[in-house]
Amino acid sequence: AQQERVATYKVFEEGLSTILASGNITNYPTLCAKVTASFSVLSDTINAVKSEVEQRRNNNNNNNNRKDDNDDDITTIITQLQKSESEKLNLTAALHLERLRLRNSQLDVAITASSNEGEGEKNNTISTGSSSSVVDERTVRLLKDGIQSLERKISRVVETINEVLEELRCIAADANE
Repeated sequence: AQQERVATYKVFEEGLSTILASGNITNYPTLCAKVTASFSVLSDTINAVKSEVEQRRNNNNNNNNRKDDNDDDITTIITQLQKSESEKLNLTAALHLERLRLRNSQLDVAITASSNEGEGEKNNTISTGSSSSVVDERTVRLLKDGIQSLERKISRVVETINEVLEELRCIAADANE
């Protein structure tokens, strides 16, 4: 299921890149709906595995009063994984929105600059820019900073996810011994 999550994120990123390149933002809700459906199915699958482990633990506890610490560990780790994946998805969506806002702001700056040049030509004067272009450029800079911040947060969450997955691998290896 984790490989499918990675593939779904790739589809999400590629879809956004296509939308940004084409400028057809109306396709973004469709992309989000498709990706959300995929993540929902994957989450349901992971939750079913977690429920099965919990059920097995409960059956073992009822049948022989033996507590299996691995099952407790697995359910805790799956919960951590789901929480981290949810956080990553929220951060990724926020990153996409910032990238869309950045694109729109950059277009606004270009339109403002083009408009100012046209005004200067009409009046045979040199345009020095307007306060709105300064605000637009500041907005672009703030959006770029926000994007970098979100990218760092996503990287940290990915590290957490990888650590959680490694814990699951260790538990699985121990169980096979």
